[in-house]
Amino acid sequence: MSKRRYMKIIADIIGITVDIFEKSLIYSKRYQVGYIRAEA
Repeated sequence: MSKRRYMKIIADIIGITVDIFEKSLIYSKRYQVGYIRAEA
């Protein structure tokens, strides 16, 4: 496998990981806000 192809695969994996991480972060923030409102 060529180095360029290998780098592209790594970049794709990082991109997917970051995307999932950001979505889970947004979801947890929304959940916390909703939870605080429910408690109040």
